[in-house]
Amino acid sequence: MADQVETCAFCGTAAATSRPRRARYCSNACRQRAYRQRVNEPVAALDSFIGRDAELGRLRRNEARVLTLVGPAGVGKSRLVKEFAGNGATWVELAAEVDVARACAAALGERSEEPVLSTLVRALSGRKTVLVLDNCERVAAECAAVLEPLLLGCPGLTVVATSREPLRLPGEVLFAVQPLSLGDAVELFTDRARANQVGLRLGGRDAVAALCARLDRLPLAMELAARLVTVLTVEELLARLDDRLELLNRGNRTAAARHRSLRAAIGWSYDHLSAEEQHVFRCISQGPGGFGLDGAVQACDLPTDRVLVLLSALVSKSLLTFTGSGRFEQLESIRLYGRERLAEQARRGQTPRRTAETAGQ
Repeated sequence: MADQVETCAFCGTAAATSRPRRARYCSNACRQRAYRQRVNEPVAALDSFIGRDAELGRLRRNEARVLTLVGPAGVGKSRLVKEFAGNGATWVELAAEVDVARACAAALGERSEEPVLSTLVRALSGRKTVLVLDNCERVAAECAAVLEPLLLGCPGLTVVATSREPLRLPGEVLFAVQPLSLGDAVELFTDRARANQVGLRLGGRDAVAALCARLDRLPLAMELAARLVTVLTVEELLARLDDRLELLNRGNRTAAARHRSLRAAIGWSYDHLSAEEQHVFRCISQGPGGFGLDGAVQACDLPTDRVLVLLSALVSKSLLTFTGSGRFEQLESIRLYGRERLAEQARRGQTPRRTAETAGQ
């Protein structure tokens, strides 16, 4: 029998074989790598995915080799990527501030005596791979340093990242994940609430819509709030949202610690700020949510140029939004967290010299 040419299902290498039974892989090494890649694929979600049809459409039309989904805590970046990338992508979790190159190698099943980066380039250079890097914000600089040589040496590599700030990598395309539309937010809250209490009657849609709007239409906040329908009505929940950081603290037991409460989710970002960035973050929280540069300067008691740099940093880290016309805005949940940190400073005798009203100018 003449040899027939087959292609390895993992690395894509063409090889001649005279075996009557078709082999999927060119070697035992590729077979093992394929197994390890399947082990590292994200587990399918156990609850329903709601909304985001327009976002999924835009993501699927995007042809960038490095696509970073950015957005604030609890907005649903990781869940959106799971829906977008599906099975077949290699998932690398980076929230624990691990060595990025070694984490990628482990996810891909690569082990070698060579330097890790060289091993990755050699392994990925001849095949098409989608690499998902989840929760990059604490290792953004290292991600950029690892990904640039990988992308240059591996033309078949595509990277999808989630982060609360950009990686600032050449060729990176940013996709800002926004809070849900109000209609999808109501649907999500209703779905999760009824899952927590079978046969639940939620009451008027207007009250549910008001609750979702006050929760900034953030999926995490609404899922946490939905767990409380066993002890509070929607109207009672709505009346207690000024204390949401204390109230919304019963996340899934299997979730990462930073996603088990709204306070922890926002604190994950705050803890990673510099001391100056934290100072500005606390000071601007005094206002009603919208303010201009002059108001921020007065509230923070710092030079204008320095405040502008620090506001820019907060925008890039998804803790503040620039709306145009010289105005900045914060989500209500993030602003309440800033006020909580500000109160802590006051208890220590470290209060800003300006008042809440100036930050709202």
